[in-house]
Amino acid sequence: MDFGIEDEALALAVPYVLGFMGTMYALLILYTVTKWKQSQEAIRNLWKRTMVATPLLLAIFASLNFGALTWGLIVGVFAVGAHREYCAAIELKDTGIRMVGLVVIVATILLAMNPNITEMELFAWAGPNAAGLLGLSLFAGAFGTWAVPIIQDRSENVTSEVGRALIGFVLIWFLIHGVFLMHLGEIAVGASIFVILNVAINDTMALVFGRMFGKHKFRPVLSPKKTWEGVFGGIFSATVVGYLAQPLIPQFTTTEAAGIAILLAIIGTMGDLMLSALKRDLNLKDWSQMLPGHGGILDRVDSFILVAPATYWLLLMLGV
Repeated sequence: MDFGIEDEALALAVPYVLGFMGTMYALLILYTVTKWKQSQEAIRNLWKRTMVATPLLLAIFASLNFGALTWGLIVGVFAVGAHREYCAAIELKDTGIRMVGLVVIVATILLAMNPNITEMELFAWAGPNAAGLLGLSLFAGAFGTWAVPIIQDRSENVTSEVGRALIGFVLIWFLIHGVFLMHLGEIAVGASIFVILNVAINDTMALVFGRMFGKHKFRPVLSPKKTWEGVFGGIFSATVVGYLAQPLIPQFTTTEAAGIAILLAIIGTMGDLMLSALKRDLNLKDWSQMLPGHGGILDRVDSFILVAPATYWLLLMLGV
């Protein structure tokens, strides 16, 4: 079927995306019909989540059709928004510390939006996959955050402010690995789509399986609504889609693609729990109310925060 899409990997992914969205709506309709009397509030929330997620998902995939610039812009908007949410949540009042993290993040994203940047003599040291830029940005962010109280010549609350600020910076540094997926050569777009599908299907199917079959709590302190049934349902679904989506990463066999999908789904679940642990410690239900039905940006990208860097470094280790 011709969808008028120029990028080959994205054209391959369209049937999976449409199938995923169709399946989600079918399951949501089925759940609505069978559970309306018992779970009206939950059903309304699910429909709200779906109505917000659908245009977001379409915008994300559309951005990949135009290359690293638009994809980097999408990830960049999420990264800046997530950084703002985190700083607000921890009530970080030191403007200097906030600005150091933000400036390093934005500068790194802007550089990464050019997939050919390492072909320039000035940035040749970063390597063909721009890993050097990631390393430099991590150092610059950590060094700059520590430098602020030193310049201010103060010690009061340094452990608390610097420690919490560094946690937030590292989280966003993980997130911007999504832009660097576009530095993986021929596999760049396919790998990016593979990550998006893995995160979307793992998160969505974990919710569906949990709602329909969940009985046994998974981590009741960190995530009271998450169940073992939901977790296994999400990982299983992501594995099946990873097996089917092997053409997106043609360097690997279908079995290897499924194995990668399992690993990423487990890591994505860890990302979800990692952000949940921070929320519980900060006594937050959601990071913000920016996305109706989802909470904040960090609530939506919690799995992606770990899956993006895991994919980037795993594929480099495997010689892509």
